[in-house]
Amino acid sequence: MIRLALPFPPSTNNLFSNGGKGHGRYRTPKYKAWEQLASLYIKDSHRIKLEAYTIAIALNPPDKRARDLDNFVKALSDLLVSHGVVKDDSYCRRLTVCWNTNMDEECVVILHPAEEELAA
Repeated sequence: MIRLALPFPPSTNNLFSNGGKGHGRYRTPKYKAWEQLASLYIKDSHRIKLEAYTIAIALNPPDKRARDLDNFVKALSDLLVSHGVVKDDSYCRRLTVCWNTNMDEECVVILHPAEEELAA
């Protein structure tokens, strides 16, 4: 099991922007800043390139604004891949996401090897 306490992720709506006139898409400054901060919470012992895995995400929103819960998965998933915690997000076998205002952390991610793979 891997447990990560991370800063609250940006919404998928705020991850990328278009450069216009053929310059393509790029990461927004907000996304880059979050990635840089979140990477400080990932230890070398977490970088195991987990293949088939299950992931549970609990989010504690910073305020009472209405938000779409599923819009926060992309940034977290990409962070785990880019830092070698998981081999690729296509190996995710089960995903659970919830709001939890009763925890101290802004975001908690728990990963387990997929039970289906362990039984094989």
